[in-house]
Amino acid sequence: MSAPDVERPRVIRRKIIVPETPADAAPRERLDRLLCQLVQTHRIIAIAATAGAGKSVAAAHASRTFGKPVAWLSVDATDAAPGRLLTYLEEALAQQLPSVRGVATGALAAGIPHAEAAGLLIDAAADTELVFVLDDLERLQGSPDAWEVIGSVVRYAAPSTRLILISRQPIPAEVWSPALAGAVARVDDADLAFNVDEARVALQQLGRSGSDASEAVQATGGWVIGVLFEAWRSAGHGSGGTDPEAMGAYLGAHILGELGADDREFLVSTSVLDEVSVDSAVALGIDDAARRLASLRRATIPAQWSSDPLAMRCHSRFREYLRGLLDQRGSTAVRELRAAHGRLLASNGFHEEAVEELLAVSALTDAYASARHAILPVLGRLDFAVADRWIDALAPVVPVGDDGFAEARLMLVVARDDQRDGARIADELAVLGLRDRLAAASEHAAALMAWCYLLAGRIDEMNAVLRAAPAGPDVNIVRYALALVDPEGGPARPEPTGGLLDGMLFGIDYFRGRVHELTGDAPSPWTRAAMGAGRIGALRATGRTAEALQEYETAAGGGFFRGVVDSVIAPDVLLDAGRPEEARAALARGSTFIQANGSPMLTALHQVLAAKLMLRADRDTAGATAILNQIERDAARRYAVVFEFAQTWHGLAALIRDDVDGALSSLRAAVAGMRSGGRILELPTAAVYLAEAEWRAGNPDAADRAADVALQAARRHGSNHVLLQALADFPAVVARCIDAQPDADSAWHAIGRALAAQGVAVGTRIPTAVELIEFGRTAIILDGFEVQPNLSKCYELLSFLAVRNGAPAGRDELLDALFDGRGDESARSYLRKTVIGVRRVLPPDALSVGDDGRVRLDPDVVLASESARVEHELAAAARLQGEALVVATEHALEPLAHGDYLPGISSAWVDERRDQLAELAASARAAAADAAFSVDRYDDANRLATAVLDRDPLREAMWRLLMRVRAAVGDYDGVITTFAHCERALQSAGITPAASTRTLLDRLRR
Repeated sequence: MSAPDVERPRVIRRKIIVPETPADAAPRERLDRLLCQLVQTHRIIAIAATAGAGKSVAAAHASRTFGKPVAWLSVDATDAAPGRLLTYLEEALAQQLPSVRGVATGALAAGIPHAEAAGLLIDAAADTELVFVLDDLERLQGSPDAWEVIGSVVRYAAPSTRLILISRQPIPAEVWSPALAGAVARVDDADLAFNVDEARVALQQLGRSGSDASEAVQATGGWVIGVLFEAWRSAGHGSGGTDPEAMGAYLGAHILGELGADDREFLVSTSVLDEVSVDSAVALGIDDAARRLASLRRATIPAQWSSDPLAMRCHSRFREYLRGLLDQRGSTAVRELRAAHGRLLASNGFHEEAVEELLAVSALTDAYASARHAILPVLGRLDFAVADRWIDALAPVVPVGDDGFAEARLMLVVARDDQRDGARIADELAVLGLRDRLAAASEHAAALMAWCYLLAGRIDEMNAVLRAAPAGPDVNIVRYALALVDPEGGPARPEPTGGLLDGMLFGIDYFRGRVHELTGDAPSPWTRAAMGAGRIGALRATGRTAEALQEYETAAGGGFFRGVVDSVIAPDVLLDAGRPEEARAALARGSTFIQANGSPMLTALHQVLAAKLMLRADRDTAGATAILNQIERDAARRYAVVFEFAQTWHGLAALIRDDVDGALSSLRAAVAGMRSGGRILELPTAAVYLAEAEWRAGNPDAADRAADVALQAARRHGSNHVLLQALADFPAVVARCIDAQPDADSAWHAIGRALAAQGVAVGTRIPTAVELIEFGRTAIILDGFEVQPNLSKCYELLSFLAVRNGAPAGRDELLDALFDGRGDESARSYLRKTVIGVRRVLPPDALSVGDDGRVRLDPDVVLASESARVEHELAAAARLQGEALVVATEHALEPLAHGDYLPGISSAWVDERRDQLAELAASARAAAADAAFSVDRYDDANRLATAVLDRDPLREAMWRLLMRVRAAVGDYDGVITTFAHCERALQSAGITPAASTRTLLDRLRR
């Protein structure tokens, strides 16, 4: 499974690698054993303990003994943006599983909501035993969206994946689910705390006396940082607790207090940095950075050091203390340092981090410089809140007409279904003479502006933008939307791009009636999710109402085009689900969105649904007509799809009122427009209503044609659901179609049975249809559903009757055919049981036994079998010539490719029937081979003749045909070889090739 191509994001590498254990850290075998055991026995380990409890060090040290690949992510405050968090989750996993790279970021590029993309990401790791550690999760507090992402990772992780969640605060309850009961192990302060022996070893490792271990543990409760930093020596340290004030006092007096003033100043000033190197400190304006680092390297401070280049990372608790001291200096000093830090981040290519740091100190000009690089990628991962905040904050310094920010604003308004604001943005650019420049420079921005103009009802402006835009996939999708506007159907459908605009593409597909494609198996999870609104509507239109309802309810609150779903998709789903009151409530909710959105097109579609509900649920023609008349007065009439929908429901209202002329006018216009423009969503509906109107007007031929249009449209849907809904309004249409059919197993008969099964009185006699599957397997299909008899002999009996074309069969005939002529009581008893078995699976009285012992089918039963159909179609094919004969013959013989006739059943009659069918097939293939040769289809002639000879190598005519095929393609050696094969085959039967065959050889050989 591959993801859409997306640019690989820039990440801070240190966040996605397992932290190095400090060189002077004491080994803690007890914790290693505990965590290893929990990893073996639990899917999730939650390590929640206070700052300084040693959580990260314990997990990092133990991870080297897990015996499984370990992926690690240390989150920071900027990861509260869910899209950024997902980017880092993916990159962290990709360190161990490169195949997952692009899964989450590709999903976001396709517009898939963050939580769902997180589920796809962790599911992509399902085939590997892996430990995934998420550290510093407390930094996500206050971001429900980020925790929803973590919740998806927890919920969808495979049993083979182990998760270790590390936080200073309890993991929020919404992350967990009842299904995780028993799967979660918890590690807290008590588990992490030093015991006396561990404290002794740790103090000795630091070059201190281990004799104080007992006192240290008693004073701190074993709090790791309290023991290591000797906070327990501070006056007033509470016994047995983790006292932050005492810790601060100790750090001030015994760590900073023992350093020189310059070193203290350096530590406080560089506390804005995660890692302090000479270059990073100089970037903050500290000229003597090299001297200060060298001095601190010789001091005893809670920090980790690395060389080449020399760099220092203060312990998180120590750094927090230093940041507190920095904040006490005053806003000006802090602002200058943080601004310098932001510029440093920007110079290293971390523009998003730079924007956040620079905005925090109101360095707007520098923040804007970085935001130009970062804002579109931020939007690409759907972090709209971040982009929105940046746009508001940077408004004073963003130049008028900045292309990147204009595109970002357009993306935001489209994501929020606020196309009216999008049109306003495009208008502002047009006034400044910048709209066409942006359209020419950015195909994506052009597509967004054109989409907003489309929904705003400003088609001329839409076309103007599209004329200025370069060709490309995004613009092609918006051009395709003209299929809903242009009476003739508009441009051809483009292929999906894997990007955000695919949601538009699939929505257009729905309103065009491409529902079969939208309900099939999607090629990827991204495509399926992008289908969104279109798929929900298509599931409804194909009769999969429960699935549509489930996907609608599951999608509540997330994803693109949510307002569209609520206002123009959901009411239809609820109406079809038999919930008219909920459909009315959905319409009322949708009205709020429609009023805010202001789109004439969406407003009209919403009103169409309201009219449809009034007519279908209430038969309220007055209310529906008032709404439909309003649509015709509004500008939305210019949308072909709206006009056709409105005319359809105008037609129904007129039929209910028995206004035949009005119905004809509306429905003829609707059907003609739908057929011309290829908009077939409601074509079965409009055509059925038109069939009824034409009949009432005394136009039976036109009524038949309209009914055929409805049937053809339903076939293109791949479902009869919409057709059956319309026929339920006027069942006389299907009754007339059934009466006009020459065959009793027509498509209209099947539709009539389906309608009757829904409790609709059809008003005509509908024969029972029984179909036998005979090749490769045996099955009885009754009115479209398979039924299973208790005896295999039942299949044989029905096949025998099917061959007789429904003529009754006497007892002796059946015994002779099915029981090899046996007439004993055992055979007679078995025949009676077989007849009873068939009766049980067919409707009452469908099969009867007369007083004369003859078994007969009721005249209302239409019995069809695959073998009889093969015979009928081969007979029809034999009347053709050339290529048409070849195609018809191969189509007729397709069932034989499924396997043997009545497999597993043996009797003299079945064996004879098999031979008969095989000979029939061979003769038909021979005729088709000759026909193929006559029209120069040499490959087909060769294949068909070879198939004949495989069954009957004595058919000398086929050998001669193969010789002619070889000669026709210039294979003269093949002519001789084929003759030799013929000679050997005939010799095995004691005969020699005919003179005509030898003459052909002499004529063809060269």
